[in-house]
Amino acid sequence: MDTVHTLFERKASEAPDRTALVSGAVLFTYRDLDARANGLARSLLRRGVGPETLVPLRLDRSPDLLVALLAVCKAGGAAVLLDPGWPEDRVAAVLDGAPVVIDGPLDATPSDEGPGVRVHGDQLAYAVHTSGSTGRPKLVGVTHRAIAHRVATHAEAYRITPADRSSWLAPPASSVSVVELWPYLCSGASVHVADAATAGSPPELRDWMVASGITRSYVNMPLAELLYGLPWPEETALRLMTVGSDAVRVWPSAGLPFEVAVEYGSAEANGVTSCLVPLDDRCTSVTAGETARRARPPIGRAWPGVGVPVLTSGLEPVAAGEVGELFVSGPELARGYLGEPARTAERFLPDPSGGGGRVYRTGDLVRERPDGRLEHHGRVDQQVKIRGHRVEPAEVEAVLLDHPAVRECVVTGVPGPGGDLRLCAYVVYAAPAEGTLDGAKDNGADGVTHGSTANGVAYGSVELRAFAAARLPGPMVPTAWTPMERLPLNSSNKVDRRALPAPSWGDSSGAGLPGAGASKAAPQGADAVTVGADAVTAGADPVTAGVLELWEQELGARGALGDHFIRSGGDSLSATRLVDRIGSRYGVRIRLRDFLRAPTPETLIRNIRAEGRTT
Repeated sequence: MDTVHTLFERKASEAPDRTALVSGAVLFTYRDLDARANGLARSLLRRGVGPETLVPLRLDRSPDLLVALLAVCKAGGAAVLLDPGWPEDRVAAVLDGAPVVIDGPLDATPSDEGPGVRVHGDQLAYAVHTSGSTGRPKLVGVTHRAIAHRVATHAEAYRITPADRSSWLAPPASSVSVVELWPYLCSGASVHVADAATAGSPPELRDWMVASGITRSYVNMPLAELLYGLPWPEETALRLMTVGSDAVRVWPSAGLPFEVAVEYGSAEANGVTSCLVPLDDRCTSVTAGETARRARPPIGRAWPGVGVPVLTSGLEPVAAGEVGELFVSGPELARGYLGEPARTAERFLPDPSGGGGRVYRTGDLVRERPDGRLEHHGRVDQQVKIRGHRVEPAEVEAVLLDHPAVRECVVTGVPGPGGDLRLCAYVVYAAPAEGTLDGAKDNGADGVTHGSTANGVAYGSVELRAFAAARLPGPMVPTAWTPMERLPLNSSNKVDRRALPAPSWGDSSGAGLPGAGASKAAPQGADAVTVGADAVTAGADPVTAGVLELWEQELGARGALGDHFIRSGGDSLSATRLVDRIGSRYGVRIRLRDFLRAPTPETLIRNIRAEGRTT
C-alpha cells in the first residue's frame, strides 16, 4: 500500500516547484520539503533509527516539525508528538528511552535521494499522548495504514485539488495534524502555518485566513464557534471549515460565505464520522433546513470503510432510536496503548459481530437518527473535552492528591459563565502544619491573612494551581478551585458528583503569585470596588464600572483592578470573548496577545482611555 510519504514523494516528483508549505516568510516547495526530509531521514538512520523506533519530536508547530514528521516516516520510525510547553514530568519517560530526540533546529544536509527504506502499512507511523483514568497519560500508537485511509477519505470528501490552501492550526502534540497536513500534501495542495498568537485569537485568525487565501480549514471546538460567529468578508477564499468536536452547540449561520461541517474522531480511532458523507446528502451550515436546526448539529455518518455499531453495556445492538455506547471498527483503529497490553485490552475488543476484527470502545453515548446520522449524548465515564483536548479527571485528581495539603479532591467539567466547559477542582484540605501552606499566622505582603479559613484556602488554591501547572498540560489545569469541608457521598459511599455545589469561579485569585497585583476582595455594596485602599464607584467612573461588569459576566465573579484574568479562572478563549466585548462596547481594538501580557481590568481601562474614551 502507499504510505503518506510515498504519496507525497509522488507529488514532489510530478510538480517539484509547487508550493508545499508557507510559514510567515518561509516558503518550501515540494522539492524543498522532500530534500530536507530526505537529509534528515538519512541522519536518523545513521543515529540508529530503525523500524518503529520511537523518535520524540519536541517542536512547536513549524516548518521544522513538518520536515521531522516526514523524515521519521521515510526512515521507518514512529514520531512521538510532544508539546515543548509540557512539564518535564509528563515527557520524561518518553525522552529517557529514546535514542534520538528532535527538540531544536534541524542540522541535516538536504538530499535529492531518499533513504530507500520500505515501510509496511501495519508499522507505527506516530504516537500521541491521551489523558488516562489511572492517573498517568496513555501513548496511542497509530499505523501507516490508518493514516493512508484517512488521507483517501478526506481528500475525496473535502474535494481537495492542488489549488487548495489548508491552514495548520493544531497544537504540535495533537493527532489533528494528520487531517491538516497529509490529505493536502498528498494531493499537491499547500499548507499554511498560523503562529500561536494568531491561532488563539478568532479575529486575528479570521484576518490571517482571509489574507492567506485559505480555502479549507479544520478547527477544534470551542474556537470554531467563536470563529464562525464573527463577521466575514464576502470575498474570502475559504470554502469549507470542518469542526472537530463530539458536540457542537450552535449551528453556524447559513449566510456565511463558506460551508461549515462537523466531524468526530479520536486518537484511538482517527476519523470516525462526518457530516460531509455521503457527498450527495451532507448536513452542513449550507444544507441544514429549519427542522435540522431545531436540534444541535449531529456528528454525522461513518466515513467509508468505518463501522460504528451502537451497543449496550452487554455489547448487544441497541433498539432503533435508543442511546447506546459508540464502538468503532475499520482500518483507522490505532494499534493500541504502547507498552500497556492490559489497558489496550480494556478498550480494543474482539468485534462482537464476529469476523475476527477489533472494535474500539469510545465511551461516547450516541443515538442514531432515522436518517442514519449520529447524535452525541455525553459520556459513559467522567471524561471531558476542554478546549478541544480530551481530559480524564482521574489523571488530574491523581496529581492533586500528590500535594501534601490535599486530603481529598474531585475534578469535573462544568459549563463556565460563557457556556464553554471548564475544569473545576473541589478540594478538601488537610489540616495545615505550622509554617506550611496555611500555617503562617501573620498578614503577608500580598494582603492575604495566611492561616484564616477563607484566606488560607484561597492561598492554597493559588499554590495548587502552580503545583498542577508544573505537572500537567494547560487544558488539564483546573480553572476553578472550590474548597470543601467534605465531599458529598451517595448511598454506595462514592462521591456524588451531582451534589457538588456550583464552582467558586472567583475564589482562584492570583494573590501571592508574581505579577498578580495586590487587590483585595470587593466589599458587599453593589457599586463599590476596592483596590488596595482606593474605592471607585460606578457612577463616578463609568469606564471602570463597565469593564468590571463585563469581567464579572465572563468570569462569573466580581473583579478588582489588579486581578489576573487567567488566575481568576479565565482562559484564552474567554479572554477572546472579553476583549471582543470590550472592543464592541467602547469602539477600541485591543489585541488579545497584548492583553494576555498583563490580563487585568486595569490594562483594559488604560487601553480604553488611551483611545480617548471616557464612557
